[in-house]
Amino acid sequence: MTKNTLRLDARAKAEKRPYAKMRHAFWGVAGVLVFALAVPAWAQSDTATQKAADVSANSGGSASSDVQAKPSASKDDSSAVVFMYHRFGESDYPSTNITLDQLSAHIAELEKPKYHVMDVADIVAAIADGKALPDRAIGITVDDAYRSFYSQAWPMFKKAGLPVTVFVSTSQLDDGYESYMTWDMVRDLVKQGVKIGGHSDSHAHLSSIPIADVKAELAKSAQRFKQELGFVPELFAYPYGEASSDVQQAVRDAGYKAAFGQQSGGFDKTADMFYLPRFALNEHYGSLDRFELAANSLPLDVSDVTPADYTLQRNPPAFGFTLLQPARDVQCYPSDGTATLSRLGEERVEVRLDGPVSPGRWRINCTAAGPDGRWRWLGMLYTVPKGIENPG
Repeated sequence: MTKNTLRLDARAKAEKRPYAKMRHAFWGVAGVLVFALAVPAWAQSDTATQKAADVSANSGGSASSDVQAKPSASKDDSSAVVFMYHRFGESDYPSTNITLDQLSAHIAELEKPKYHVMDVADIVAAIADGKALPDRAIGITVDDAYRSFYSQAWPMFKKAGLPVTVFVSTSQLDDGYESYMTWDMVRDLVKQGVKIGGHSDSHAHLSSIPIADVKAELAKSAQRFKQELGFVPELFAYPYGEASSDVQQAVRDAGYKAAFGQQSGGFDKTADMFYLPRFALNEHYGSLDRFELAANSLPLDVSDVTPADYTLQRNPPAFGFTLLQPARDVQCYPSDGTATLSRLGEERVEVRLDGPVSPGRWRINCTAAGPDGRWRWLGMLYTVPKGIENPG
């Protein structure tokens, strides 16, 4: 294990909840556009990222269990890692921005022969159809259609021949803000091969508004895509990574084939196709060490994840899952609260917290040792409404 990898652990507490100044954020009241200090879901503590390199540690809010098992196979033929970016070269927004030097380093890493960067839609289709993917299949996504992607990042990706999918909230373009692309820019990107995904109309917190409003958001977004681009995208990304069972069903009913959240991890055929993970990248979590660790990760295959709804109905949550394959040294890291992990036999993992977690977003990341020095990941992100608590 390298010193660089071990250094990933050091920021787990210091950078627990980095705040970012975002120009526009929906916060609390649906449909009201405000200028505010917001905490993007992906900018909250990605604690597993910091600590995955040291699974023997049992401190700093982590929960661990050492159950020895046979090593996993050396290769997962149908798993992938997808990365998520927002801004590029916009240093005023470090928690949503990646520097151009960081991006250049990421691209140089992905140009190595061991990686296979693919169109995200092709990755999703292969997994949905049960088809094999090359080892280290990688997808690249960009949320919110900031203009810096068009002017700064896309020329770099294009030169390297790397496909990209951009998730667009339609009203952010319609409103004409200078920080976002124009529809003409999006059309130009489509001609150059960039894929477009849906991201709602107004970038609302979808799990916090009435389901009728969610459906209206999706319908308006589809209408605008049809008018401006001549098609409706097939992939969706939840704003802020927030979803619920009702929101997921609305996205299915709107005709999307799959949807992404903002939780860390790789994925394969065992994943929820309407809550697929992505590794978020920004200035704080954009080092080459962290990027390489994520790019080489594998899914932690599980079933029967609880809570099943990504918007909590109880607080603190009773988190757990069943392992679909043997996993050594499982550890889980919550973004809020002190966790105790227990194993029920070799398959079931249960995590209990010492008390309620704060309203907003709560994430938990679990890791286990994988083959060839790689790590298995399971990331979950839950929306925590105000005022909920366990009965009794």
